[in-house]
Amino acid sequence: MTNNRYSYETKLEAVRLLNTGMPGREIVQKLGLKSDGLIHTWRKYVRNGDYYRLRQEQGKQYKYRKGSAGNSLEIQYQQDIEAMKQELTVVKKYLIKERLW
Repeated sequence: MTNNRYSYETKLEAVRLLNTGMPGREIVQKLGLKSDGLIHTWRKYVRNGDYYRLRQEQGKQYKYRKGSAGNSLEIQYQQDIEAMKQELTVVKKYLIKERLW
């Protein structure tokens, strides 16, 4: 069993055909896809505006920043500061618990 990789354009075309009312099985045959479950997953991504998930590599899951390449530097800096504050809070709690603070 091999893993198939589909281009971004193929995924968008499959979603477009599904939205026009074409049955999933016909789309699978027309575009040579593995199953119609893929199309429904891709449509969910498009509905949620998660287009970056259509481009992600197999096995890669962008959970941390959800495709933050489009964010401005200021937003990224704010996210980094918040992450560091949370990390510092955890370290402080540990030090207080161990009576090292």
